[in-house]
Amino acid sequence: MSDNNILIVAKFVARPGKADALSTVLSACIVPSRAEAGNVHYELYRSVEDASVFLFHETWKNTAAIETHAAQPHFRQLLADSDALLQQPPEIHQIQR
Repeated sequence: MSDNNILIVAKFVARPGKADALSTVLSACIVPSRAEAGNVHYELYRSVEDASVFLFHETWKNTAAIETHAAQPHFRQLLADSDALLQQPPEIHQIQR
């Protein structure tokens, strides 16, 4: 990929009865992620059709910013804390114009 902005859409699906706990874990990553130098946009959404489904919509300045984000303690904590709450592994898609 080039060094243009990169959009990430990440889908997290909670195990039955774990959606509120997953929401708490995912929400904890928002503020520190927005503070990262390479972040342009970082939002978390919850499906109105299925409350166990969450989507992160993120925009990063470039690939290096995504790599830096993946190494941050708050992101690594999100992965560790969400693992037992997930129905399936997260689906992560990088998209570029």
